[in-house]
Amino acid sequence: MSTRPDLAWWQKLLVFLKMWRPPHRTLHHELREAQPPPVPPVTGAHGNRVDTTTRRRLVPQRADRD
Repeated sequence: MSTRPDLAWWQKLLVFLKMWRPPHRTLHHELREAQPPPVPPVTGAHGNRVDTTTRRRLVPQRADRD
């Protein structure tokens, strides 16, 4: 008989008699039907918060020296 512990005795009997096959479900099937995890907050590089109040220019200008 089948040694699957999640089946009842009568299900194991049907599997043994080759009259029924249990549905094939793996961890992949469980994860595919699960709810997606919550989206994390947006952060900068390495988890640092991005300071958007003052933005530096890529090329410094004369007016930036103030």
